Amino acid sequence: MISCKPNNSTDCCAIKWQSLIDVCVDELDKIDIFIIPGKCTVLWIGPRFAKFCAPVSLQGNAVKYCEKAKYLGVTVCSRSKFSVDVSCMKAKFYKCFNSLFHKASKFHDDLVMLHLVSFYCQPKLTYATECLGLTVT
Repeated sequence: MISCKPNNSTDCCAIKWQSLIDVCVDELDKIDIFIIPGKCTVLWIGPRFAKFCAPVSLQGNAVKYCEKAKYLGVTVCSRSKFSVDVSCMKAKFYKCFNSLFHKASKFHDDLVMLHLVSFYCQPKLTYATECLGLTVT
């Protein structure tokens, strides 16, 4: 884990961060796994998520900083605590439900419709919910 105390300069943090990235790239090269720098982004999560940090490079290419990143179908947001943007999950659910309801509305069988919604639409909404830390609200 990289620790840069608040009184240290951002350059100190960037040097530590850059050295960690270089070690990871070297180890991955040893086992023939190559990183595509154009597809890499930096996403800060923690109390200093909004602070500026010096640019970091990967194999000589600058890595861009972002506020949101999609990982395994889940959009992770740069915040003070781990958070996930669920709006795209809800949009996928409604898109699937509307499409299904449009096609199956002529059947007039509620049990069939319920089964189809739970089979096709519910997974769009519940994907990766175990990592979200959902609350009652």
